Amino acid sequence: MKIIVTGLLSGTLKTYQRAACDEETMSLRCPPGTTISITFARYGRVNDATEKCISNKLHPSSASSSSSTSVNETCLLTHELQNVVEICQKKRSCKFNTNPKNFQYDRCPHLPKYTEVAYKCRPYEFRSKISCEHDAVNLVCYPGKRVAILSASFGRTEYESLQCPQPHGVKEETCTTPHATEIVIQLCHGKRKCSVTANGTTFGDSCKPDTRPYLKIIYTCGTAMASPKNSYHITLLDLFLGFSSIEHRQLRIPNYIRAQVGTVPA
Repeated sequence: MKIIVTGLLSGTLKTYQRAACDEETMSLRCPPGTTISITFARYGRVNDATEKCISNKLHPSSASSSSSTSVNETCLLTHELQNVVEICQKKRSCKFNTNPKNFQYDRCPHLPKYTEVAYKCRPYEFRSKISCEHDAVNLVCYPGKRVAILSASFGRTEYESLQCPQPHGVKEETCTTPHATEIVIQLCHGKRKCSVTANGTTFGDSCKPDTRPYLKIIYTCGTAMASPKNSYHITLLDLFLGFSSIEHRQLRIPNYIRAQVGTVPA
């Protein structure tokens, strides 16, 4: 089943940050198959005792007074997020000038200011697959593509259980195990195909004994290209925290689950 993710931006997607001083051009860019999603933007200056943008052609006097308290004032213009969203949201790339003339009200014209933007690159489309307990979720991408995991859940939710109904006489409940996303990332992220069994052996148990849990995985397929070491670098997958950093960060997975997951061949 194909789904369009609108309100959901998982923590598995990386956040990119950009900054530019007055009169500089800021460029935001995402790879093919993704669009910009702005998460934060502000314009002005924060009293953080740094020397950001203290010397520029709009405020030449600031360079000689960098130690003054005036440069370390806080002055933020509140409409920058709306402006950046209008220019960049849902585009593959965008470019804009951070000239203060672009703002109707500059409450602190004497201060050198800067723009800070944080954004994610969101794939156009995700797919969703569900398997009931003891069945397998099989993820397959076309040749040249690799699996990118947005999220995974194992257990039940009362509002989303039609595909795997409870046994007769068992009351509905909401119960999900932690770390399901991290486990599925370890099993599937960056592979052309993978199979994950929906059971407590892999994910642990958090539901009542008679409850029928199920596994739901939301994913997409990203373009892959061969690297000199005959491994794969996935351009779209590099936008996901799990792909490029999974070998370098300590995932919060219980040891008994980590041992059962192990290493899965590509």
